[in-house]
Amino acid sequence: MKLFPLSTIVASLLVISPVHAEVRLELGDGVNLHAIDGKAWSAPGVFDTKSPITLEDGTHQLVLELKTELGRNRDDSVIESSDSFVLLFQAEDQSLVLSAPNIGTRNELEDFNDYPEWRLRDGQGNDVSFKIDVLEKTGFQLVRDYEDEIANFNRTGDSEAALMPSPDVRKSPLPSRESMSAGEVSENQEVVRQMLRYWYLKADENTKSEMKRWINASE
Repeated sequence: MKLFPLSTIVASLLVISPVHAEVRLELGDGVNLHAIDGKAWSAPGVFDTKSPITLEDGTHQLVLELKTELGRNRDDSVIESSDSFVLLFQAEDQSLVLSAPNIGTRNELEDFNDYPEWRLRDGQGNDVSFKIDVLEKTGFQLVRDYEDEIANFNRTGDSEAALMPSPDVRKSPLPSRESMSAGEVSENQEVVRQMLRYWYLKADENTKSEMKRWINASE
């Protein structure tokens, strides 16, 4: 039996084994991440907040804010957060660092909210392009539901930072009423009723009045 050197065997395995590419994202000081690709995110533990986040190659959407300590010294300081932002970027097989400038005063924080200076860089220090927008907060909220907010943000599609569905999904035609069975039509109408109830209860009084006027005018 012919024996092959170990180096030859290892080299052959490296050739035939697929290389799994991925994106490693590291968060800079004060960067507080709330959601990734529409799903709520939290660090695995108190001591894991600086561990790189592993993502698949492709387009990703982050919901994040900047937490910073404002004040002249540690005895006279308060922790404040910036507005929440939506950041959309694309990367493949890269190590990235997401950071923000050091902020120590309330005026600097206000300037950051108006002109957010987020930086996304690769392992060589090169800037990586991204789209960004503010995730507007509506009304008084003790706890924000970021999954619900980003879903609404993406649903409108009004921002360049919105995560749009894939082209195949967008181009898929909706089934016509004629092509659906009676059971499918009935089930579909139940979904419609649930959606209408949901959005009606979410609406303020002015919007409810507009909805009623529109329904009456359409009959």
